[in-house]
Amino acid sequence: MAKLSKLYAHEILDSRADPTVEVVAILDSGEYGVASVPSGTSTGSYEAVELRDNDPARYLGRGVLTAVGHVNSEIASALVGKEIQSVNDIDAQLVKLDGTPEKKRLGANAILGVSMAITKALASLAKIPLYKYIANIAGNDQILFIPSPIFNMINGGSHGAGNLDFQEFHVIPNKFHSFAASLETGVVIYQTIKKLLARRGAIHSVGYEGGFAPNLFTNLDALEILQESITETGHKPGIDVELGLDVAANAFYKDGRYSIKDRSSPMDSAEFIDYLRDLNGQYHLRLLEDALAEDDWKAWVSLSAELATVTTIVGDDLLATNLTKVKKAITDRACSGAIIKPNQIGSVSETIEFTKLVRSANWKIVASHRSGETNDTFIADFAVGIGADYAKFGAPARGERVAKYNRLLSIETELAQK
Repeated sequence: MAKLSKLYAHEILDSRADPTVEVVAILDSGEYGVASVPSGTSTGSYEAVELRDNDPARYLGRGVLTAVGHVNSEIASALVGKEIQSVNDIDAQLVKLDGTPEKKRLGANAILGVSMAITKALASLAKIPLYKYIANIAGNDQILFIPSPIFNMINGGSHGAGNLDFQEFHVIPNKFHSFAASLETGVVIYQTIKKLLARRGAIHSVGYEGGFAPNLFTNLDALEILQESITETGHKPGIDVELGLDVAANAFYKDGRYSIKDRSSPMDSAEFIDYLRDLNGQYHLRLLEDALAEDDWKAWVSLSAELATVTTIVGDDLLATNLTKVKKAITDRACSGAIIKPNQIGSVSETIEFTKLVRSANWKIVASHRSGETNDTFIADFAVGIGADYAKFGAPARGERVAKYNRLLSIETELAQK
């Protein structure tokens, strides 16, 4: 057992040039952990509250000095000098200290930064890799493995140039390959997509998550580009490499209807489900994420009843790593997979509790980064530790994304040494 000797935070920049919180936790034994907190662009309304200063004189109101101040004052005063029983105990103290369901007083970004940093310090104290420490506290007694990567190759919606309705267009190599082989496949397809876009005279700049943000006309155009790139690299679409979508339907849902460029008029929920069924029939999607708006609950149940046997219906904004929401979704059979994002709930132990609920329903688990990322590789270790089926870290490009894929390469090498 150790005492927390020092705890402090400061403001750093994320991959979108927005400020975020970095926390340092030092134990009396000398071990320490440093953690930086990611931030989303497309956020569900049920997520824990990320505290921003809203001071227009600094960083256009996006500063996080208030959250930093909470770590350096109130949180540090409550924790420094105290013995650390466990991460669960620390997180419970933080939740109690905040006193709000959404962590809006101290800020989920402040609380998660402390939770992650102390988790890293305790792993160091135990002299085991972070992923093994997380597996221990998660009760994951399965054989550790590397999740299958989900590469976000084309960025649309709020992550792209605004001309594609759907937010992420995924390439997912066959899960029976090694991670190293899957990463190579993803990289080769990524480079091929760039060539195909250039050949068509399309813009091939990149979006927030490293995927291309081209000026295509419809969402189907983007899927066709992915299909063509898979074929051109010598792989069989739907067999060697599959496709996936993060529809992020909240962005184009208004007054009970879904409006996308692929259709001349808005669709009601039943019509949009028909559209998604036909889309899946054409492209055989491995994953279909946030296919409907977060509050279109009955439609989620209908969609899952119709398609969950042929593709994984994944909730992100629908669930927001929220324990109450996932319990209802399990009861209603609203989906068959869940995105796991620690900053949506605001602490390591609560994220693990959410993961256990998802696992109990035999759903697929997708550990995910955010659009505003740092070079912190915590989520890569977390994905392995909880036994996630998939890891979604963006395209195989941009340093903050590549850092996480490279960390999975290191873990794969380490696991192979046994």
